Amino acid sequence: MSNPVICGVDFDDFVISMEEFHGYRSPGILLGGLMIEASLDELGDTPYLNVATETVVCLPDAVQLLTPCTIGNGFLQTIDWGKFALTCYDRLSLSGVRVWLNPDALGGFPLVRQWLERSSHKKEKLPFEALAAEILVAAKEVISQRPVHLHRSLKESQSVPTGRCPVCGESYPLHLGPTCPACQDQAYYFYQDPTKQAIRD
Repeated sequence: MSNPVICGVDFDDFVISMEEFHGYRSPGILLGGLMIEASLDELGDTPYLNVATETVVCLPDAVQLLTPCTIGNGFLQTIDWGKFALTCYDRLSLSGVRVWLNPDALGGFPLVRQWLERSSHKKEKLPFEALAAEILVAAKEVISQRPVHLHRSLKESQSVPTGRCPVCGESYPLHLGPTCPACQDQAYYFYQDPTKQAIRD
């Protein structure tokens, strides 16, 4: 039996790329690759491809491995809903295909269900080889899809005016308020004084 091909990439090569990019072999990236393939097969040739993922876990890395859409170029948008779903769409027409892992179809695939529901009580992770084999068999049954039309583009198409924060002096998008988010007490960090243990702003 020949190796599976995912979005034109041989399975073994895909796993190597996954490990190099993601840090380890990920069932979520494998599923993501199969979901992207299903969406693009339905969508057809899309020169102005954008992708939106509905989770920040695994799916964004699958998109960046298999499409030209990245977080850095803005053609990949991530929405933190915690749903294992994504939409491939044309950013000009706003027409696309949404695909998702359907929990109702997992009855015959216990490893995929266990992985999705995080229901294993064992400390060790499910073995990738066994889970990957089940994912490849299950894909056509557990991945659901529907055509969609977006309300609006999720990628900002206009340049965003920026200016200097009057408090810290750093540049930031002016639509975020009169000062940058960090100076509005939204900072995720605090500066340490090298002569003391720590100081907080």
